[in-house]
Amino acid sequence: MLEVFRVAKNVWGQEMLLGMSWDFLWIPVSAAFCFILAHQVIRFIKI
Repeated sequence: MLEVFRVAKNVWGQEMLLGMSWDFLWIPVSAAFCFILAHQVIRFIKI
């Protein structure tokens, strides 16, 4: 099974978030690319 979040237990037994899987890095990168592309298209149309 794919581990999305990495967690560990501290000395009190509580779960702490250590990090996130690198497998999903393409999601924010592609979202940023789409945002920049849409911004440039809208800017080009208004000129």
